[in-house]
Amino acid sequence: MTVAAMVLVAILRAYWFLPSMCANELVSEIPSPVGMLKIVVFLRDCGATTAASIQASVVAADAPLPSTAGNLFVADSDHGKAPVTASGAPELQVAWSSPREVVLHHDPRARVFKSADRVDDVRASYVQSR
Repeated sequence: MTVAAMVLVAILRAYWFLPSMCANELVSEIPSPVGMLKIVVFLRDCGATTAASIQASVVAADAPLPSTAGNLFVADSDHGKAPVTASGAPELQVAWSSPREVVLHHDPRARVFKSADRVDDVRASYVQSR
């Protein structure tokens, strides 16, 4: 039992202290009409065993690109079913419709992992368009 506990502790330490294998690359920043927030659209690549994904997060206007996964939207091409940009991820178009509402357009063939209706007090709606 002691050996198993030591192995578990070693695994947990590695998980918490090793840097993430994922990298985020900024695609665009869309400032809110009032300028207090922005939507960051970015590519997230977690290595050879996963496809690149397009992601979006709601962040403060002065915040840097997050190193974590998107808090608003996450999608990939579903093994090539959705068309991709040169980066290998599907296209995502984002526009503010009001200071607290945003509309995201994506291809209906994209495999969507996350499409939050709300992040903090920003509401999101999604349009599938080719």
